[in-house]
Amino acid sequence: MIYDTSTYSVVETYVDNASLVELWDNNIIHIKLKDNIQIELEDSKKQHLFLKSKFDGVNKHLILVETGTYTTISKEAREFSTQPATNDITRATAVIVKSLAHRIIINFIINLTNQQSMKMRMFEDRQKAINWLLDFKNT
Repeated sequence: MIYDTSTYSVVETYVDNASLVELWDNNIIHIKLKDNIQIELEDSKKQHLFLKSKFDGVNKHLILVETGTYTTISKEAREFSTQPATNDITRATAVIVKSLAHRIIINFIINLTNQQSMKMRMFEDRQKAINWLLDFKNT
């Protein structure tokens, strides 16, 4: 199914040291990582606390992540992000990759999380990522 992404509205915005987070009215949480930074464990924990505060106990999150240019993630933040307890509030995560380095890191994370209930996939095309996420909304 193809969705028109121009039909969503931002209902809430949250900004931290590493990202801009938007809650969209189509139930997608859009996380835009900032350029030229390294995501640290503290950043990942703060973001997780924010997402947890938005979890209603029933409807798991649909998350769209856009990597920043020259953005990296520390080993500690990567390990935290792949823990089952961190991902139990997420139904699906689509990551838009922009470089080979991001592709390698995200592929590694996908391999670590594929045994969990959360589904994760990487995309180069934003619209395809959104369509994939919205398919989970109906299941």
